[in-house]
Amino acid sequence: MTTSPSPLGAVVVGTGFGLFTHVRALRAAGFEVRAIVGRDLEKTRQRSAPLGIPVASDNLETVLAEDPEIRLVTVATPPHAHVTPVMQAIAAGRAVMCEKPFAKELAQAREMLAAAEAAGVVHALGAEFRYDSAQALLRRVVQSGVIGEPLLFHRIYHQGGGDPHEQLADWWMDAEQGGGFLGAFGTHMIDQARSTVGEIKSVCATLSKLAMARPTMTSDDAYTLMFETENGCKGVLEAAECFPGPIVMATRVAGTKGGAWIQSGAIFGDPEEVWVKDLEGVRQIVMPNELANPAPVPFAHAELIQTEMDRWHSAGFDVAPYAKLFSQMKARMEGRTPPLPDPAGDFRDAAANQAILDAARRSAAERRWVDVEAI
Repeated sequence: MTTSPSPLGAVVVGTGFGLFTHVRALRAAGFEVRAIVGRDLEKTRQRSAPLGIPVASDNLETVLAEDPEIRLVTVATPPHAHVTPVMQAIAAGRAVMCEKPFAKELAQAREMLAAAEAAGVVHALGAEFRYDSAQALLRRVVQSGVIGEPLLFHRIYHQGGGDPHEQLADWWMDAEQGGGFLGAFGTHMIDQARSTVGEIKSVCATLSKLAMARPTMTSDDAYTLMFETENGCKGVLEAAECFPGPIVMATRVAGTKGGAWIQSGAIFGDPEEVWVKDLEGVRQIVMPNELANPAPVPFAHAELIQTEMDRWHSAGFDVAPYAKLFSQMKARMEGRTPPLPDPAGDFRDAAANQAILDAARRSAAERRWVDVEAI
């Protein structure tokens, strides 16, 4: 009689996004969530209990030393606190997945990348929207060459947040702690642009604050970032976390033989379509079954939703893409070919994204175009 192998164990570091998204996505990908780590032990116990996580702790090193079945560490702390658990996971020989924005600045990103590569551990970046159905299909369409060489990439996203009566995490409002919309959402846009039209060599950016009802907030909540890639494609990325009015979403790519775009729904998370226009006309591209994601399932424990960020992520729109990311990692950890040909972002991508973030912030401060540093 044969027995099925035990599922790979995982520990989640962070009791916010880690609880709302990582735990559910890890379980969907076949991992066993064996522990969760937070700064406040009692709070960690209270928040993890409804999800049935066996161990709640405030010490990652102790958890890893006491449980050899844990093979993966996922880090969902505030950005300024990423480096310590990432380095602890690497030192313990565990695979590690870290949220974005990856680091406070490029030097810290390089440190984590070098450590992970030297240790030979599997590493990944929390760029889950590489597995958003429409984004993944658009990337395949552009890279197939059907629209020729990319000339212009444009993505815009405006949402109507910023309710002063709705709490935001302290770190999110503090630029010194890595807060702000450029880091939180701009990293996704940057990663999408890089993985779709190529590496970005220079940027020109502006950072804004639209939430006037939050006078103590020092971080940005809106940005516009122009870029040029190494192969000459130009681009514009623009987003605002609290732009008055209805939501606005658009992603478009123009090439030498035509164009491709994502036809978005009325709200974030609605089903989207990918379309192409070229010499053969206008047509919708059929979504492959392997890229299709199930409808989002809202988080079941409303009592744990405390901040505006909690509300965003409790909707569940990022769980299915994250489950695909974790499935890609799991295959690599088990020595198998990943189920999808679309690669997950790793720490090298994380460092590349960080270099662009740093250049964008410098550009905004100095009001000029800035070259992106090599990693």
